[in-house]
Amino acid sequence: MKKNISILIILLSFFCKAQSVISLEQAYEYSKSDDGLPEAVTYVKDINNRLDQFAGTWKGAYNGKQYEFRFIKKVNFGEYSVKWDKIIGRFMVKDGAGNLLYNTINEPNDNNTRFWGFKLQNRVYEMSFVGNIEYCNDSGVVFIEVSKNNPNIMYLNFSRDQGAYNPEKCPNYSTYVPLLPKEKMTLMKQ
Repeated sequence: MKKNISILIILLSFFCKAQSVISLEQAYEYSKSDDGLPEAVTYVKDINNRLDQFAGTWKGAYNGKQYEFRFIKKVNFGEYSVKWDKIIGRFMVKDGAGNLLYNTINEPNDNNTRFWGFKLQNRVYEMSFVGNIEYCNDSGVVFIEVSKNNPNIMYLNFSRDQGAYNPEKCPNYSTYVPLLPKEKMTLMKQ
């Protein structure tokens, strides 16, 4: 009987994969290596609650446009083998006349917002964004950072992905104005 139990324990140890939880800060350090996350990692957790500062509704104006952002902290989020704590973004843009240019504020499906966080680097959180005009590359990385001096002020800027656009569908690529500004914009927490 002891022999059977020993064999069972050995077999179970081979089939049970050790689960590992690491912090967002550790995940950032791993992202700088060629190997990336260790295979044993199953959950990247906001252990230090660093994402909480970004969550909420933020508003601002830039270049004649009005912006409203809603950042929601999601815990243990994802459909892959590694789950993450991350920020999911939704936003609305209106032009100077109040015309709606873009709106995902009321989108119930997080995947349809196409705006989610992927890396916390020191005080800056990086988010991926894919806009509604993909062939003009209204997509790229959004950087958000809460002010050191005032937790109700956030800075946001956009780095447009210029790698793969379709010049036939977007002949005005060089003059096309993306939804989000590449210069730093100031937002106020509501």
